[in-house]
Amino acid sequence: MQKSTWILSGTAAVLLAASAVTRFAVYPAVHQLPGDTDSTFVYDGTMSTLNAEALAAGDMANLFLQDVPITLERRVQVVETDGSTAVVSDDVVVTGPEDTEMSATSHRWSIDRVDLDDRPAPDGVEAEEHQGLVISWPLEPEERDYTFWDPTTATEVPAVYERTEELEGRDVYVFQMEAAGPVGDPAIAGGLPEALPQSVLAAAAETLPEDQRPDLALLGQLPDPVPLTYTADVTRVAWIDSETGAVLDGALEQTIVAQTETPNGPVTLAPVSSMSVQGTEDGIAERADDAASAANLLWLVRMVIPLGLVVVALLLAAFAVWRELKSRGGSGRAAGDDEGAEPATA
Repeated sequence: MQKSTWILSGTAAVLLAASAVTRFAVYPAVHQLPGDTDSTFVYDGTMSTLNAEALAAGDMANLFLQDVPITLERRVQVVETDGSTAVVSDDVVVTGPEDTEMSATSHRWSIDRVDLDDRPAPDGVEAEEHQGLVISWPLEPEERDYTFWDPTTATEVPAVYERTEELEGRDVYVFQMEAAGPVGDPAIAGGLPEALPQSVLAAAAETLPEDQRPDLALLGQLPDPVPLTYTADVTRVAWIDSETGAVLDGALEQTIVAQTETPNGPVTLAPVSSMSVQGTEDGIAERADDAASAANLLWLVRMVIPLGLVVVALLLAAFAVWRELKSRGGSGRAAGDDEGAEPATA
């Protein structure tokens, strides 16, 4: 076998090995939540809430702030990785006019880096217990229902697949989540008053539809101030990129109401907070561009580069075989010509 044939065959073998490494080692390495993930999502909307300053001053006329413009910023950052598990911080800050902080929450979750479902935290690392998805969707989402963790009520709820549509040139799956129950987020619960005067609750109740207002006679029979508990109704909608699982847009409607316990059970008294936000146009466009870039990179690593290396390897192998056969055929013809020649005469 000629030296050039050995070189061509060896190069083809190396390319085949490189194709396998790219597909089965490099692709899984890049097709997971990156260890340096640090993303901020911005949402705009309005908020209605109790006015703490008016409450302290006994100003019943301005007790409730209505439809205050707000910005919600949610920062998701990977703070620890351990193999296929990532620990992420999940911080949400709501600001009003003049950057006044309206509320803030902070969580830490341990999740799988591919399907983003809950996973046990690595040894020595603290994370909150939860079930299901919490920060985003699997990197290869499907048109089906998932389990989602609602931080406000600290409960798992269905993430119901609603439809597929187009957003900023990308195919997206639309999911809706609805949660209701006692407020389970310590940061939210800690910012709510444990009790309020009857007069304050009566004024706040005036903001409710008439058929939802508490019985004033019952309210007058309660202790003053009235001890309170809180429940929340939360509706979320997520627009998920069909190729990467990235959240391109989101909407949140959250209402928190005050309740009190009576001999006949809990009684809803008045709303204390309601919020409605949705992703900004600039943010949606930016995330759609990022999803397109990520999808192209994954396509290259998963399909184009491995197949390209295989094709080049096969061409080199075929060329090596052709050169070897041609060389052997040429040698055979030369030998045959020598055997058939007559001996030279002296």
